[in-house]
Amino acid sequence: MIYYPYLRGRMYDLLALKELCEHEQLGTNIIPIIEPVRDSKELQQTVQTFIEHQQPFSVIANPQVSLYGLNGEAKLHPLPDLSGFLFFHPSAILAPDFSSDFLKTSSNQTSVLIAKNYPLLKAYENTRILKQVDHVLIPEEARLHKIVGNKAVSLTDPLAFVEHVADYADLDDEYFQAANWWKQVDNYQGFGDYSMVGSHYFDKGMPSRAIALHIIYVTSDGSLRIHHFVSDSNQTMGGQKDKFFEALNKLVTWAPDNLKGLNDTPALRELLNYSKQTKFPGLGNVKKLSLMHHFQLMHRLLDLRNKVN
Repeated sequence: MIYYPYLRGRMYDLLALKELCEHEQLGTNIIPIIEPVRDSKELQQTVQTFIEHQQPFSVIANPQVSLYGLNGEAKLHPLPDLSGFLFFHPSAILAPDFSSDFLKTSSNQTSVLIAKNYPLLKAYENTRILKQVDHVLIPEEARLHKIVGNKAVSLTDPLAFVEHVADYADLDDEYFQAANWWKQVDNYQGFGDYSMVGSHYFDKGMPSRAIALHIIYVTSDGSLRIHHFVSDSNQTMGGQKDKFFEALNKLVTWAPDNLKGLNDTPALRELLNYSKQTKFPGLGNVKKLSLMHHFQLMHRLLDLRNKVN
C-alpha cells in the first residue's frame, strides 16, 4: 500500500518534507506529490534532498494554482533534470493545458496522472496516454474508477472545510481517513490525501481571529481521526501569541491520554515543548510540525503494516 500525500509547494510544507527526508521519516511507502506554487529555493532544496536520500517523490509538471506554471523555463531556482532517477515519478494534472510530454518516463520510472475532471477523463478513456500511465489519482467516484480500473489511486480530502477557523471548535474531533491504510479497499492501488492542509488553495492566507492546531492520530481500531484545538480569545484580530498558547494548552492537556504509543512522534513532542517557554514560534513552524507529525505517524503505520504482512 502506497500513500501519496498531495501538497502545494508552500514554504513550510516543503521545509517539513525536507526535514522528514533528512531524518529518514518518509520511506518508500510514502510518495509526496508536490504541486509547485513558487519559484523558490525551498522547492529546489527539497528536491535536492530527495535526490540525495533517494526518496520517492513527484513534482507536477503542469501546476494549476498560483503562478509557478506561468513562468516558463526562466526560473531563479530551477529544478535539476529528474529523468534519470528511478525514484522520481513524473506526474501531471489532466487539465486543458495537458500534454503527453508531461508524463514522459525513462529508466523504468512510473508515471502518475491526477484526474478529478470527469468529462476530460472520459475524453481520454481510449487514448494511448491513459493506457500507458501507471497510476491515476481520482476522487472516490464510481464513474471515474470505472474508466481507470486497476490503475486507480484514491485522492480524498478528509478535512472538513469551514468558513472561519473558530468554527473548528464546533467540530472538535472528527473522522479523518477516507481510505484504509491497512488494506486495499475497492480495488484502489494506494491512497492519497491533502493531510491537515486541505485541498482548498489560497495564494495568501487571510488574517484570522482564531488560531487552531490540527492533530491527526490513530485510534485503537486503526482508524485515523483529527482533533482541533482552538483558541478562546477570538473577539479581535490581535493577540496571536496568547491565542497560540490557548490552543496549545488544550493540546497539552489532551495529549497524555490520547496521543500515546504510535501517536507520540518527535514532531508532536517538539510542538508540546513550546508550552515550556514563552516565545511564539510563528504559525508557519506550528504548521510544519503538525504536518511532520502526520507523516511520521503514517511512516510508522505503513512500516507496521508491512511487518504484519
